[in-house]
Amino acid sequence: MHFLIAMLMVLALPAAADEIYREVRPDGSVHYTDRPADKRAKPLRLGPVSGTTPGKPGGTFYTPEMLKEAARFAVRVESPTPEQVHAAGRTLVAAASVMPGLVKGFRLVYQVNGDAVNAAPVEDLSLSLPPLPAGSHELIIVLLNPQGQEVARSPPTRFRLSALPESRRGAQK
Repeated sequence: MHFLIAMLMVLALPAAADEIYREVRPDGSVHYTDRPADKRAKPLRLGPVSGTTPGKPGGTFYTPEMLKEAARFAVRVESPTPEQVHAAGRTLVAAASVMPGLVKGFRLVYQVNGDAVNAAPVEDLSLSLPPLPAGSHELIIVLLNPQGQEVARSPPTRFRLSALPESRRGAQK
């Protein structure tokens, strides 16, 4: 319990403190301070902190380099939803989500039926698909790193385009 309190105190220290020292007193208690207890004291080396940067709206402690080193990226198709039916000839928007986030320099390639829809990889999380014929189609979204290497791929999402307009499709049932 004392350790937890001590760590909370360390985190609560002002950001302006240049160095933090850990002192173990004769009774075994541990104290953290910005002043060395004696000449032999050495400052602690603290690792990177994650979370929101205080005082910077939208700022973060993580850098794009840190995210690039993340163990795994994941890409998911948000729209169209699996097995969704749309009227052929209407604009259809493909939307993606990327975890832990779309890092600067990373790009997406949208593929329908195995062919790239966009001429060049894009940073956009949504894209209007070109007109597609009626029938079943498969959408896959590929995440590329700044070197153009694939780092993640969404599971395939199948959707259908109906030859009948949506208003007439309901009347046919």
